[in-house]
Amino acid sequence: MVSVSPYRIAIYARYSSDLQNPSSVDDQISLCRRLIAGQLATDPDHALIFSDAAMSGATIDRPGLTRLLEAVRSKWVDLVVAEGLDRLSRSLKDIAAIHETMSYNGVTIWTAHEGRITELHIGLKGTMNSLFLSDMKARIKRGHRARIVAGYAISACPYGYRIVRGVVDDKRRNVNGVREIEEEAAQIIRRIYQEFADGRNVSQIVDGLNRDGIPAPSGRTWMRHTLVGSPRKQEGILRNPIYIGQLVFNRSYVVRDPVTNKRVSVPNPEAEWTKVDVPHLRIISDELWAAVRENYRGRLKKKDEPEPEPRILNSHNQHALTGWIKCGWCGGGKQIANDSRYLCSTHRYAKKCKNSRGTREPVLMAATFDALYTRIKHGPAFRPHLIQAFASELERSKELSKVEADLLARIGRLLDAIEHGIDTESATQRVLDLQDQLKHARQTIQIEAPPILPDEATIRATLARAVQSVEMARDVKRTRRMLKCLLSEIVLTPIADNRCGETITLTLREEGWPDFWRMVSSGMARPGQK
Repeated sequence: MVSVSPYRIAIYARYSSDLQNPSSVDDQISLCRRLIAGQLATDPDHALIFSDAAMSGATIDRPGLTRLLEAVRSKWVDLVVAEGLDRLSRSLKDIAAIHETMSYNGVTIWTAHEGRITELHIGLKGTMNSLFLSDMKARIKRGHRARIVAGYAISACPYGYRIVRGVVDDKRRNVNGVREIEEEAAQIIRRIYQEFADGRNVSQIVDGLNRDGIPAPSGRTWMRHTLVGSPRKQEGILRNPIYIGQLVFNRSYVVRDPVTNKRVSVPNPEAEWTKVDVPHLRIISDELWAAVRENYRGRLKKKDEPEPEPRILNSHNQHALTGWIKCGWCGGGKQIANDSRYLCSTHRYAKKCKNSRGTREPVLMAATFDALYTRIKHGPAFRPHLIQAFASELERSKELSKVEADLLARIGRLLDAIEHGIDTESATQRVLDLQDQLKHARQTIQIEAPPILPDEATIRATLARAVQSVEMARDVKRTRRMLKCLLSEIVLTPIADNRCGETITLTLREEGWPDFWRMVSSGMARPGQK
C-alpha cells in the first residue's frame, strides 16, 4: 500500500467520439477510484477529477487535460490515475511531452492497464497508440471508400439533393448516405449551368439569382465562390461532378500542424481520387457539362485557374474585426474587401443596398481602441459591477477562509493542550490530520479564488494596461479574444450630403468586463500569452 495525501491525487478520464456512450467517463472514474482504494492508503472520493467528453486523443488541446497540466505545474498533484495511457494521449509526441511535464514536476502516472508508467511505457505504448491511430485512420478511409464504391455518400449533402431517411437493408439495419434529387434546387442548378454556357459570367449569374430573391445554399445571398469554389478540390456548383452523377472521394486529407496543433486540409493529386458513377443523382447532361468546361479557360478569371503547385488549404487568415462590422443602411454584415476596406456584403453580392462606401480596417481598429480607453477612463465605475459578477465566488472564498481560520484555531488549541501535558501521541496525530485539512483548504482557496478586486483606480489602470498590451502586440487571436468580451458591434453609416465617408457607431459590451477581468487576472491578456 502506497501512502499519498488524499488531496494530491488526480483522476483523468476521456472518451473520443460522440458516438460512444457518455457514461464512459463515469465508468473510467469508478475504475480509477477502485484502483486508488485497492493500491493507495487514501480515500478515493477526495481525488481531483479532470475529464474530456467526445474529444480525440490525437490532440493535446483538450480543456480537461489542460486544467490537469496546470494543476501539475502548480504543484497541486502528486499522482495522476487513468484507465490507460491512451486516455491521456494517442500521439507519441504528445504523450512524451505530457510525461516529461509530469516527471519534471515530480508527478507519477498510474493506469489500470499498465500500472506505474515509466519511460519504457512511453516508448512502447506511445508507439503502439500512435500506430493504432494511424491504423484507425486507414480503416476509416477504407470503410469510406467501400461506401463510395457501393454508391453511398459519406460527406455533407450538397445543394440540389436531400438526405433520405428510414432506408434499411435486408438485415433490417439503417442505411446512411442515401441521397435523392431535390427538384426545386435542381432547377436552379440547371439555370446556373445554362446561363454560364450561354455566355453570362459568374458575377452576372450571381446578380441575377440575388435579384430574383432566390436563397443561396446557405439561406443568405449568393456569392461568387458558391459557384466557382476551389479549383484543386473541384468544389463549387460549376465544378462539382456530383451534378453529372459522379461521386468523388479522397480529394484531400487532413493533417495537424505540429506547431499550432490546428487541422489543415491538403489536396491529393487527382490520380488518387476515387470516382463512382451514380446515375440516379444526375442533374446536368453531359453536353451541358462539356459546354461549361469548354468555356472555363477563356471566361473564368485567372485567379480561378488551378494553382501550379499544391498548397495547404483552409489556412488561418482572419481579420480582427470580422463579424462585428454592420451596414447602417441595410443592417447586413460588412466584410473586408479591396484596400482593406469593410464593404457591405448585401451591396456587393445582392445589389439590394445602395451603400457602396467602405472604411479602412486601420481606422476602425483605432476607433475601437479609442472607445475602450475612453470607457475605461471616463465610464461608470467597474468595481461594483465586478463585485456583483463575482459575488458567488467571493462568498465561497469567504467560506473557505472561515474554514482555514477555524483549522488554525483548532491546531493552536491542540498545541496549547500539548504544552499543558495532555497525551502527546494522540494530540500530535490529530494536529497532523488538521494540518492536512488546512493544506487542502489552502489549495482549494488557491484553485477557486475569485479574481482579486483592488480599488477603482487600480482596476482602471490595470484594464488600460491590458488593452494597451493587446494593441501593441497586434496579434489577431489575442485581439479577437478581447473583443469577444468587450465589443458588441460597429455600425458604419454613409454620411448624409457627403459623397464619401461613413460615421462609426461603436457599441461595447458592458456585461463583458468581468470576463475580460478574468483574462487579465489569469494572464491571458499579457504580452506573450496566446
